[in-house]
Amino acid sequence: MAERASASGGSGVADHPFPVTPADDAVWRRVLADGGETGARIDARDWSTTPLGPLADWPQSLRTALTFCLHSPTPMLLWWGEQRVVLHNDAYVPLLGAAGADALGRPGGQVWPERWDTLGPLLDGVLAGRPVTSVGPVTCSHVPVIDESGRPAGVLTQVVTVPVADDPDPGASVAAAARDVGDRQRVLRQAEALSRLAGGLSTAQDRPAIVEAVLRAVPAVFDGATARVATAAPGEPALQVAAGPGSEPADLDLDADAPLARAVRENTVIQDGTAVCVPLRYGDDGAFGALEVRWSGPVVDGGRPRELLDTVAGLCGQALQRAELADSAQAMAAFAARLSVTRSTAEAIEVILTAAPIAVGAVLPGLAMREEGRRVRLWHTSVPSSLSATFADLTIDDPRPIATALRTGERIVLTDRAEFARRFPGLPDPVGRHGLVTTVALPLLDARRRPIAALGFGWRRQRPLREGDLALLDTVADLCEQTLERVRLAAAEHNLVTRLAGRLRTSNRSTPAGLRVATRYTPAMSGLHLGGDWHDLVDLDGDGLAVVVGDVVGHRVEAAADMAQIRTVINTLIRLGVPLDEVFPRVTDLLGVGFLGTCLAMAVDPVAGRVSVARVGHPHPVLVRPGRPPERVHTANALPLGLVREPVPVTTLPFGAGDLLVAYTDGLVERRNQAYDEGVAALHAVIDAHRDAPVEAIADAVMAELAGSEDDQALVVIRHVG
Repeated sequence: MAERASASGGSGVADHPFPVTPADDAVWRRVLADGGETGARIDARDWSTTPLGPLADWPQSLRTALTFCLHSPTPMLLWWGEQRVVLHNDAYVPLLGAAGADALGRPGGQVWPERWDTLGPLLDGVLAGRPVTSVGPVTCSHVPVIDESGRPAGVLTQVVTVPVADDPDPGASVAAAARDVGDRQRVLRQAEALSRLAGGLSTAQDRPAIVEAVLRAVPAVFDGATARVATAAPGEPALQVAAGPGSEPADLDLDADAPLARAVRENTVIQDGTAVCVPLRYGDDGAFGALEVRWSGPVVDGGRPRELLDTVAGLCGQALQRAELADSAQAMAAFAARLSVTRSTAEAIEVILTAAPIAVGAVLPGLAMREEGRRVRLWHTSVPSSLSATFADLTIDDPRPIATALRTGERIVLTDRAEFARRFPGLPDPVGRHGLVTTVALPLLDARRRPIAALGFGWRRQRPLREGDLALLDTVADLCEQTLERVRLAAAEHNLVTRLAGRLRTSNRSTPAGLRVATRYTPAMSGLHLGGDWHDLVDLDGDGLAVVVGDVVGHRVEAAADMAQIRTVINTLIRLGVPLDEVFPRVTDLLGVGFLGTCLAMAVDPVAGRVSVARVGHPHPVLVRPGRPPERVHTANALPLGLVREPVPVTTLPFGAGDLLVAYTDGLVERRNQAYDEGVAALHAVIDAHRDAPVEAIADAVMAELAGSEDDQALVVIRHVG
């Protein structure tokens, strides 16, 4: 990829990015080689010290204009950049006069200093958008050349007439001159159309825009001819054929006998009566599409039409390759983004199977992972059951490619089914029977570079996997490896945190008669986030039950330590019979103000049928009565836990048979991209939908349907059963 062209060596107006690939360079060298003596001089010269900069960095607009200049039979001169650097063709050499061979590549003001007072303003006017014809001993037409940004970057000068002495047949000379002028005007129109095409292609962002730009330009370049553009995605068995601006593309089987299909399949120019089909090629000359141009009459072999056709096909092919690379980069970015937010092995596998094939344009993905003993499980999606069934008995020592990649860590690339037969003689080929031609098996390695999985997929048409394609596959493998390793470690950490949290949040093992209680705790999903959320159940005299749910600000060990200390103090105060309104001020007296959090304490008396609620900064509990929707239990406001010094207002309300109470921490309802009230409404909806289920089922439903929080979560569900 070339760097941005310099202001003086590129367009002369502004910097513009222009990718230079090996394919571009090869085409460019052929253009120069066919450009006569001047083309050879340009090719052989070191331009790095000139205002135009290195030859490989010249923008496409300059290349296109110079192509027409070099191949024109009439005298042409190209002025380029801010210094109006001179480039010309062989036909212009006799008109250079004393400047001679020294003119090529020099600023115009140095070549003709004595005439620059006239030439300079003339060229400035043309660059300002005013094409002119200068009349004199030599009549010339001057037109602007548009660069990739759509602005004039150079001037193309064509000699229209030159003086002729002692003409024996003035009438014939006039007729010939008229024909010459018509031809030259047509060449200028074609040059302008190609310049517009180059500018349009440089700004087109995707395949439809590129194809439409080509289809619009062809009538101007080829005097009213029509065109079609056919492209095939890598490995796809059908061509997408666009026949006109704005038209919907149609499918064409690559094996069809149509000239467009033959041009791609055989990778050669196909001439069919009034039409010519030219392949669109990759850098290694492999065909991925074709351009068809059709005239109203028979096609003339060779000559200028064929040169124009090759130029348009080259421009179209280069633009489509850039779009393909951009699409691939966008798909890879989307793949990486989806992987980055996966939280479990199951989520990672789902993303790998759905997004990785899109990133590489493949089909029928499968992910092999080793299970207990010798068994290997194949995860797959969109794979026909008749194909997946053949892998039901997969083991680690199976000789097939995906098991071999998992066992050995070798990347296995099979370009066609003949190569499969050579490398795996005697093995059945169900993948080939289901229409895949090129297949790959990518080993996925852990941090110690040991195979932990193998990813397989394929293409329905033979796909030569070039160096860039293999690098893309390696990138896919790297992303999959990192994600699987990350979620594996996260799962291990999460299990550890959950076990530790269970030790800190063990509730009483007896439940008063008349109550059913379910508790849940889930730590934050990322890292060792042993957080500050807790729940506690404390037996009260007379078959009563105290329910405490709290949240200390912070994560990790510090928050867990604060939580354990506060939980113990509150538990002790309640067991000692401290009134509910005095519990939280006593916590502040005993522990000081070195922490901050929220807490909810409820004293449930199933015999009396009432519940008393004290709340300091905590989410309101939810009360569900038979036949009524869930509602918040409103209490008076109080300062957060750690700041309370005055008695806390206590709200007492009936709690009878069939009533349900739900207490929770804010991790259940807070999300980054969601209003708090929306989270509370979602919690109420889940509770309402499962209100008649056992309390354990209600707790499970809440934790499952409100999963995905970045914070830890605590939940207590209580039902009065009478």
